[in-house]
Amino acid sequence: MESFVKVIDTQVLTLASRDGIPEDKIRPLIRFELEDGREFLMAGIPHEIAFNLSLSMNNMETQDSRIQIHDLVGQLAVISKVEIDLILPNTDVYQATIYLTMEGFQRELTFQMIPSHATLLAVLNDAEIFVADTLVKQALEMRTEET
Repeated sequence: MESFVKVIDTQVLTLASRDGIPEDKIRPLIRFELEDGREFLMAGIPHEIAFNLSLSMNNMETQDSRIQIHDLVGQLAVISKVEIDLILPNTDVYQATIYLTMEGFQRELTFQMIPSHATLLAVLNDAEIFVADTLVKQALEMRTEET
């Protein structure tokens, strides 16, 4: 059985543009501070997801009155938690499982999602986020090997 570590803080980080790297090629990061003192980073976050995460975490609103899909999901379902639980085989791409209950129903449903999208839904709906301990260890090992 996989063990998970609870996320206690989430931050959106961006890299400053450097000469030679077009600004549209620089992708934000999400930094998860874990309850055991470690951190977990996810890179390659879509700009729109990072923007909406930043808005929510800073209690800011956009002037756009159109509803977006992440807003709609929160209106139709209660999100209980998100688990970043897997790295897809032969890739460096993570997967998350989102746990939700549709309004008016009792049974909890699970869906596999892109982790940054699931994180946005969790933040918008005050749901807990967890990261698989094995993924945290793998990420730490990779960073240690790079130095």
